[in-house]
Amino acid sequence: MSDWNRRGLLALGGATIVAGGARAQDSAVGLAPELGDRLGQMMRDAKVPAAGVAVVHEGAVVAAQGLGLASLPFQVPADERTLFHLGSVSKQLTASLVLELVEAGAIALDDPVGRHARGLPEAFASAPIRTLLSHTSGIPDYEGLEGFEADRAIDRETFLAGAAALPLNFRPGEAWAYSNTGYVLLGYLLADVTGQSYRDRMSERLLGRVGLRDARVDEARAIIPGRAEPYVLEDGVAQHAVGMDSDFSGWPDGGVLMSARDAARWEQALQGAAVPSRFTVEALTTPALMASGRSAAYGAGWFTDRLNGHAVQYHSGSVPGFLTYAWRAPRTRTAVTVMVNIESGPAAAFMREACLMLAESVAPGSTPLSLAPAEDDAPEVTAAALTMLARADRALDPAQFTPEISALIGGQAGGSVLPPNLGSDLAGVGWALVERHEEPGGQVRRYRLTRGGRMRHISIAYAPDGRIYRVRTL
Repeated sequence: MSDWNRRGLLALGGATIVAGGARAQDSAVGLAPELGDRLGQMMRDAKVPAAGVAVVHEGAVVAAQGLGLASLPFQVPADERTLFHLGSVSKQLTASLVLELVEAGAIALDDPVGRHARGLPEAFASAPIRTLLSHTSGIPDYEGLEGFEADRAIDRETFLAGAAALPLNFRPGEAWAYSNTGYVLLGYLLADVTGQSYRDRMSERLLGRVGLRDARVDEARAIIPGRAEPYVLEDGVAQHAVGMDSDFSGWPDGGVLMSARDAARWEQALQGAAVPSRFTVEALTTPALMASGRSAAYGAGWFTDRLNGHAVQYHSGSVPGFLTYAWRAPRTRTAVTVMVNIESGPAAAFMREACLMLAESVAPGSTPLSLAPAEDDAPEVTAAALTMLARADRALDPAQFTPEISALIGGQAGGSVLPPNLGSDLAGVGWALVERHEEPGGQVRRYRLTRGGRMRHISIAYAPDGRIYRVRTL
């Protein structure tokens, strides 16, 4: 369940959501009608059947509603209790359970994971628990595991035997690379330390205590009331997504189902810092440092960033048929979660754009959308960054990067750390510096990329010697 590979009432002003030729009417309460109209048009343009939307601001639930159709053939409208699969956005929930054990003294963040989880490959067992939480363990992602398929059962012993054949990407702490495998191992740790299954532990110790009445660990083959049907977009037409194996659909790297109303309640719980505790919330959102002293810009289940001098967090998630995006701006206690029941590039763009749009609507200045072009103190660096992104078939020069990235070029983990490739055609592309800030070990320069009426933000972190040690895209 990688960044994209896994793992109140909303005012619609009477807007009609059209998806797959069907119509679903939503109530006109809450946010401004023009915002609801815009959201509905975005769903139609992206061919999104249903969306679950949760907006929290200053601790209050501004929106918690389902939009569109949870089932296309049966014309079932989504509502605030419709369940969507969070994918990797639920890594924060797994991390919360692990951190609860840390706070209780049952385990320590610097303990090797193999001290508590049985039967791990020797190379994996020595990784400190904190590095699994922050994706700095070097443990390879299981999506590179030969023969692995989301719709086929694979038990713990078989999974570990296959994963053991994959070499470490780097030694723990030396770099950052997204690893779903690390969170699967954390799930094994939870089971072995507590004597409960991951499913039971999540239900009893977190979802139940927070009062998330709809949320649950998924079980793909089970009849689960209220779960949206999963789709994929193929040649512009919605099709049923491949059915996941029941066990895999609930794995600890991203296996939780959640409704819009529970997504809002979960954010309120994070803001309240009772369950989960303040210790846990701080650990979830504090960026880890790599061995070099440079920031990994990832806490535990949240990507981390700074905007206008203030911390923000975000994460995306995906499993077959579902996508989720979540954004938090703690300074204004603003958070938005958008969940959809279709996999496609347009749906992913809708989800991210809707998430930031809704955050800006309740807290102007809380997302990169609000940033104005900045005075560029190093236009040659800006030009070189665009040249790197427009490399087309040209190979990246390892000398441009610090070892955190250069050592991964050409390897299995390269896809999660290398800069995007825009191709060589830059016609109609806008590229401008909009923000820069200092952080431990370097400076971050944020650029706005515009093309075809769409906007993305790309942050590039530079070491003092000018080499790049991190690239992130919003």
